Amino acid sequence: MITADTNVLIYLWDNHAADKMGVAQLVVRALIERSGPLGLQVIGETQNVLSRKLRQPAWQAAQNARYLLSAFAIFRGSEDNASESLTLMAAGRMSYWDGMLVTAARDAGCHVMLSEDMHDGARFGDLEILNPFGARGPSERLKALLSL
Repeated sequence: MITADTNVLIYLWDNHAADKMGVAQLVVRALIERSGPLGLQVIGETQNVLSRKLRQPAWQAAQNARYLLSAFAIFRGSEDNASESLTLMAAGRMSYWDGMLVTAARDAGCHVMLSEDMHDGARFGDLEILNPFGARGPSERLKALLSL
């Protein structure tokens, strides 16, 4: 299964990044078609970024987050994910919230997480991070994974 980090989804609504918006639309459509889940954390982060950084009215940011809730299966973090995330953070590998998302996605059975902010190619157990916004767009490997 493939999932996505918040930063990928934000481009669905970012009119200042047309190239990335197009890639995000392709990726999200493919994830929906393949029943790729999203982390519950991503829903909250999305509405926060939409309202604070993209300055959407609160009602619109909430509506867009509700769209994600209805379009995707949702996975949640656990106490074990929180503990492991604290270990990753203390080791300087990633922030607490990225650690929560990565470990929860891995435990939910995801094998790939799409993220612009995490290190492309990094592995966390069976979960690999891939950046869909390379200099030439999605990599050939990612296109094959998503059948783009």
